[in-house]
Amino acid sequence: MSNEQESNFRVGIVGLGSVGSAVKHALSFYHHCAGYDIKGIGLWSDILETDVAFITVSTPEGSDGRLDCSAVDTVLSRLNDSRYSGVCVIKSTVGVGYTDTAVKHFPALRIIYMPEFLREKSNFTWFVNPDRIVVSGDDHDIGVVLALFTWVDELNESVPVLRMSHIEAEIGKLAHNARIAVLVSFTNEMEQISQEHGADPNQVMSIIHADRRVKSKEHLRSGRGPYGGKCVPKDTRELINASHHTSLLNAAESVNDCLLNGKAIFNVEAAISQSAEKRTC
Repeated sequence: MSNEQESNFRVGIVGLGSVGSAVKHALSFYHHCAGYDIKGIGLWSDILETDVAFITVSTPEGSDGRLDCSAVDTVLSRLNDSRYSGVCVIKSTVGVGYTDTAVKHFPALRIIYMPEFLREKSNFTWFVNPDRIVVSGDDHDIGVVLALFTWVDELNESVPVLRMSHIEAEIGKLAHNARIAVLVSFTNEMEQISQEHGADPNQVMSIIHADRRVKSKEHLRSGRGPYGGKCVPKDTRELINASHHTSLLNAAESVNDCLLNGKAIFNVEAAISQSAEKRTC
């Protein structure tokens, strides 16, 4: 990735964690960027001078099992009070239905939802080399935002730009992480069954890896333990607690909980029942 000629775009990034730092680093190669974080980094006045503001604050799991989007609320409210006229791009992972509610609550703001699909340990590399761009909102504002990513077409013309409704983008982002939860739990259960019968789990899983319909072995490798991290557990629970039709996700979480607690997984039905009892819908 090389420096390009100066751009007329002014870009703000609010929240300089794993995602925000990657966004700022990458876009700084092409555009004038200003960063701001409540930890004392940057000036809010600089954000108000930008054409596009990316919101990359954290949305942890709340006490009700849903994503706590209060930090996003705070940023949008502050932009609204400051009469910000640029495009507000929410990159934080938000709960099901959040963006439509935000659009109604802040009608003066130009809100776009553009979830990120990067790996925390490779945040910069994955941001500059996306395998897809998902975006929802007003067509004109989407065009403004996509114009910032000039290098994507230069690197790979096959990167799909997936335009959809806010609710579809929200569920799609959560489903992406929930699928990881399902695959990891499936793999761990196959490992338990293999060990119960004296089989090598790596040999068992090699049969699945060889299937032409399985494009990636990621999350289907035995011996790597339960899923964890900042995103997969909380995003999976957001979907579980956003619907009454999540038997599969409950099963995946139950398998994972058993592994985390050091228990053998031979009675998943009982674990699912226990998990359902503690659900908040």
